[in-house]
Amino acid sequence: MEKNKETMAKAPPLAPDTQQLLEWVYGMLTLPTAPTTQNLPPALLQQEPFAALQANLKDLREISASLGRGELQNLVTSKGIVLAGLKGLQSNLRHLTWQTKMVAKGDFSQQVDFLGEFSDAFNEMTHKLQRYQQQMQHLASYDALTQIPNRLSLEQFGADAFKKAQSSEAPLSALMMDIDHFKLVNDTYGHAIGDTVLVTLAELLREQLRISDFVARYGGEEFVAILPNTPLAAALQTAQRICAAVRKLKVKTDNGTTFGITISIGVGQIIPQDKAYTDIIERSDQALYLAKMSGRNRVCQIADGNNL
Repeated sequence: MEKNKETMAKAPPLAPDTQQLLEWVYGMLTLPTAPTTQNLPPALLQQEPFAALQANLKDLREISASLGRGELQNLVTSKGIVLAGLKGLQSNLRHLTWQTKMVAKGDFSQQVDFLGEFSDAFNEMTHKLQRYQQQMQHLASYDALTQIPNRLSLEQFGADAFKKAQSSEAPLSALMMDIDHFKLVNDTYGHAIGDTVLVTLAELLREQLRISDFVARYGGEEFVAILPNTPLAAALQTAQRICAAVRKLKVKTDNGTTFGITISIGVGQIIPQDKAYTDIIERSDQALYLAKMSGRNRVCQIADGNNL
């Protein structure tokens, strides 16, 4: 281009209009790559399509530079197939920025379908994040050994069940269950067999309770069940049935022998004075203490703070 300019300078003088046109053409050719926008002959700028072409090239230069800097808010008014493509890319990147912010807030359902191979990579990332989120929620809500809900889940379910029972004046009962002489099991057969006992009991409780009921590992060898829409009499029947089923369990040891276990259960139900579901749990725990003190392998009940 510089050689062309030198050749033009050595050539015989041209007519003013021709010289002006050549300068304008040269300015248009260098506009996309020049460090700064060129000062073009004003006479030509007043004529179409010269003014439109210059405006398009300036806008093309501006939007390309903006995209290169990562600036997505710069808007241009010119039209054309090349500018339309860059505007489309700019719009897609703005939308992608918004989607990325949504992912950062925890919305892993975001999907991209307008950026080719990048869409595949983005969607694979969100799918993995979604799976990781589900895994983390499971780990936070379920007991790692028995795979039944943990104490955190119990608090959430219990609070909700208590609120529903209060608003509808429906019965609500709870069972506090504890494996009898569990320390002796661990000391005699080892902690691995003790874990087997916990897992086996958790499976039995799931089988014995209704879908609407909720059972959780409370801690150690203690389990809690929340029974919505269940009066005390029905809760006692459920507890007795669970006790009887546990008596029939046979746990196999490493050397092939088997042994049985028993559990004690305390039963409590909601009363008008209760302020939270934990009041029912506390009475169930008191009833469990009575069951332990009176010989274990049995069910005791507390309805209103007094042994019935």
